[in-house]
Amino acid sequence: MRRKAGCEILRKSTMKKSPVFKGFLLVIGCLCCSIATNWIMIPNGLATPGITGISMTVEKFTGINYALIYYAITILILIVTWMTLGKRDVSNIVILSILYPMVLWVLSFIDIQIIFEEKLIALAVFAVLYGIGVGIPYRIGFSYGGDDTVAKILKKTIWKSTELKKIYYFEEVLILLIMTLAFSLDQLAYAFAGQLIYVNSMNYVVFNLGPKLYDVQMIGKNMEKIEDFIIHKIHKSVTIYHDAMGGYSKEPKIQMSCVCNSREYVQLREFIKEGNFECFIKVLPLIHVFGQNRDFHRLDDENIE
Repeated sequence: MRRKAGCEILRKSTMKKSPVFKGFLLVIGCLCCSIATNWIMIPNGLATPGITGISMTVEKFTGINYALIYYAITILILIVTWMTLGKRDVSNIVILSILYPMVLWVLSFIDIQIIFEEKLIALAVFAVLYGIGVGIPYRIGFSYGGDDTVAKILKKTIWKSTELKKIYYFEEVLILLIMTLAFSLDQLAYAFAGQLIYVNSMNYVVFNLGPKLYDVQMIGKNMEKIEDFIIHKIHKSVTIYHDAMGGYSKEPKIQMSCVCNSREYVQLREFIKEGNFECFIKVLPLIHVFGQNRDFHRLDDENIE
């Protein structure tokens, strides 16, 4: 079967990757985020930025359940994503754009309140649980389609030359300013601190669970930008084979291979997805590396054994 334009990523790990198991992980992620929001954040008088923060701000003025507002916003983001970024980005967010607001809405009617005497403890528990809920789907290639997707849309349509991180930070600051209409400065300060904890919690799930090393093998054409990213951005060595050939098309291909840790792999994966390169990628988990290559001394500390 001929591979069309774009990247198809085959990821293997020690975890079972059947559709049922992936669906189970997505439900667990939605439950973690929904429980953190409905049963911990709201009862303890906390707030959070992002789409949730915007939804709760609108709820303050309209009385409409914030989960329904969240649902409307995510569906709007889903439609705009289809129109601007294409079906590949839509496929990453469509399931959670529908599933998560439903779980969020259902749990908002279950009267369970986990209240802590210390607000900082409540903030930490909420942020860690929320980060786990976001990190689980992200690790298997799915996203909630929130403000990070909005940042991608803005970069694609308006601020094409602006770095994606800068757009995202601008977006977060703007959301916090809007939230001042409904929340106190004290609540917003906690929201900002919670964001830092949640990001670290998410990063731990994404980068530190599962295999520590990966062999990333790439086959395609015009691979110079990927090669440059590997060497100059994540600072890894790469082996290049110029005599590869497509079995179906009989066209000449370039094959590249590099060994990287989990964090570098995710960075490379996102770069390739955003760049819409015409290539095929195979990712294999590794147990151990050794040898005289300049990267091996650094990787040796990250070996699974």
